[in-house]
Amino acid sequence: MRISLNLLPFFLLILHHYSNGQNLPNISTGSTFTAGDNVSLLSSSEDFAFGFYRVSATLFLVGIWFNKIQERTLIWSSNRDSPAETGSTISLTSSGQLVLNYANSTVQQIYSGNAKWGIMQDDGNLVLRDSSLGNVWESFNFPTDTLLPEQTLLSKGKLYSNANSSENSKYYTGKFMLEMQYDGKLVLSAYRFGDPGYWLSSQDQKGNGDVNLVFNKSNALLYLEKGHNNTIYSFSSSVPAPVEDYYHRATLDSFGNFQQYAYHKTNDSNWIRVWKIPSEPCMVNAVCGAYGFCSSNDNETVNCDCLPGYILFDQGNPSNGCHPKTMVNFCANLSAGNFRVQAIKDSDIPYPEIGDYEHYFDTDEEGCMKLVKEDCYAMAATLVNRTCSKKRTPILNARKTSMTKGSISFIKVPMKSAKVGQSRKKKSNTRAQLTAGLISSSSLAVLFGALALYYHPSPRRLIRRKWQPDLSRIGINFREFTYKELHEATNGFSKLLGKGASGNVYSGILNLKDIQVEIAVKRLEEVAEPSEKAFMTELKIIGRTHHKNLVKLLGFGIDDNHFLLVYELMKNGALSDFLFKEGMLPTWSHRSEMALGIARGLLYLHEECDTPIIHCDIKPQNVLLDNKYNAKISDFGLSKLLKMDQTRTDTCARGTVGYLAPEWLKNAPITPKVDIFSFGVMLLEITCGRRHIELNRIEQEDEDDEGDDLLLINWAAGCTRSGRIDKLARGDPEVLNDITRFERFIMVGLWCIHPNPIIRPSMKMVTQMLEGTIKVAVPSLIDS
Repeated sequence: MRISLNLLPFFLLILHHYSNGQNLPNISTGSTFTAGDNVSLLSSSEDFAFGFYRVSATLFLVGIWFNKIQERTLIWSSNRDSPAETGSTISLTSSGQLVLNYANSTVQQIYSGNAKWGIMQDDGNLVLRDSSLGNVWESFNFPTDTLLPEQTLLSKGKLYSNANSSENSKYYTGKFMLEMQYDGKLVLSAYRFGDPGYWLSSQDQKGNGDVNLVFNKSNALLYLEKGHNNTIYSFSSSVPAPVEDYYHRATLDSFGNFQQYAYHKTNDSNWIRVWKIPSEPCMVNAVCGAYGFCSSNDNETVNCDCLPGYILFDQGNPSNGCHPKTMVNFCANLSAGNFRVQAIKDSDIPYPEIGDYEHYFDTDEEGCMKLVKEDCYAMAATLVNRTCSKKRTPILNARKTSMTKGSISFIKVPMKSAKVGQSRKKKSNTRAQLTAGLISSSSLAVLFGALALYYHPSPRRLIRRKWQPDLSRIGINFREFTYKELHEATNGFSKLLGKGASGNVYSGILNLKDIQVEIAVKRLEEVAEPSEKAFMTELKIIGRTHHKNLVKLLGFGIDDNHFLLVYELMKNGALSDFLFKEGMLPTWSHRSEMALGIARGLLYLHEECDTPIIHCDIKPQNVLLDNKYNAKISDFGLSKLLKMDQTRTDTCARGTVGYLAPEWLKNAPITPKVDIFSFGVMLLEITCGRRHIELNRIEQEDEDDEGDDLLLINWAAGCTRSGRIDKLARGDPEVLNDITRFERFIMVGLWCIHPNPIIRPSMKMVTQMLEGTIKVAVPSLIDS
């Protein structure tokens, strides 16, 4: 008996409405799941299920899991960072979009195309199909932390670990990433710290192109394949047999280990590990956070402690890192006894790309310890094979493993000076009676004098400004500079680098022993009424950010009404100067890499750093270029340090005219989507190589009607709508040879500037679209 395809949706809807059971065979437009109803979409073998995966009594993830085993292991999720509450729904809408409707009425689009059917396959892949039964979307193309047999991680594909937590947040995106790089290297990294990688499949500097990570279904083996049937790297082959009697998965766990597991389908036992990388758990970079110390007694579990002189940020989760018990300015007085150096045998602190700044060869233990003591900028050092390597702050990767035997770490331990306390106590005891008498006889004079000084305008301003910050609130060893130091370093603030709403920036050179460090000093103007707690909280947020696309803050200075921030010097200035320099447009390949770098930095601020940051003023002037022209975002986290009107326009909205999201003008709730809008404008500027508005542009009489050429947004939308993307390339041969990627960048920019913030993509999706890992649909601005 044959059933017409036209009748199939009717029968599927009947199954949906009348099953009242625990599973559905497949879904069609109009189908809906509700969180808490215990209904799921099962594969034909019932090995896999799709639906709402319960993570607590009231919270759910939209996910896929192993259905038949007691431990219903989650293998994929679309909302791992935003669990849905009871009553939320998953719907395949009448227009063919797969959406998550939260109970609070917000919406997340899982698939935004035009699907007609959905099926849970026996390999664990959720597939959406169009009216001709062609696949239009697959969960296999958007992995979270797990790969399954039959699944391939394509070039630029990524897995992200779960968070290391025992609470509901354990399914959140963690701090480790597995990436199939475009150069053919499979890399494990602690990406939140700008880590270049702690495990690489190849050390070949040239690498290979067109390489994928393949999970073979027939033999349950993982390998890297170049082209077709050309294996260039294989993982362990000790897979339990027969293969078909086991479930298999490869997962990046919350401690940064990539491991393959097998589970016998009928014995109902536990997951058996087949192999893992790296071989030792403490070889994972930043596994214990900043100032943490990693050790492992059994080479399986990670023990996270703090380095001497430091204490945990979170007693319940030692992997979150540590902060100093006592904050000390080591450069204030080297002879003050405010620190000691402690040696830790058989340990190392390997992080050469970021942590090392000086190396001394043919050195012994005594000499290396002396080098740490005499250098106020060295926070630690390691002695490995008679090479002493000084370490800068923050200290990452301190570890003790079987591979660090014979190495020694030297840690500078901050401590309060006992001599100062004793002298104060002694002085107090010997002069107690005299002090009491003086206080008694002069109390009235002091009182009246204080009142007179307080109510006089000039002293009152000084008194209000004079406060000493409690550096222990920062939790990270920033260098505190005096105003005199920075005045001398900048030659009296004579060389102006730039001006901004928050203040002027000056270049300078710090003399640090035998080396000179180039710096940029920002003098904050009109700083909000100084609150020690608020100022230190913001510095803590900025200081705990580590990403290669963010400008690094080196220290700060506070002296009376002078508020200064010290940054690494970005020698090639602002992106705006480089991008809009007359007659010298950067190459398309250079511009596209800059755009990707900015996107990754903004993704880090929004979703990946410890405390999410909304920049509020994304524009080319706030993107700086280092000596290799790498783009880095500046002034992030700075807005809260300023008066409320310092980064406002006449419309009382933070930001810069032209880059402002519409919600600023509507007094609507401000979310990270305001940065998405600003980035969209800037992305169009970078892609097209012109400013968002050019009032001096003279339109020609034969101008086409693809939008208003004075406004870049309108021009880009008009050219896209008429199918003339090539006009935006303006005859650039490099762009025309890469027109597909150029068009993708334009489309992403137009998605970002949508007036409705809900429709704008997240920064994670923006980055994925720019990288080409997910398809870019036609922007609704154009489609409408």
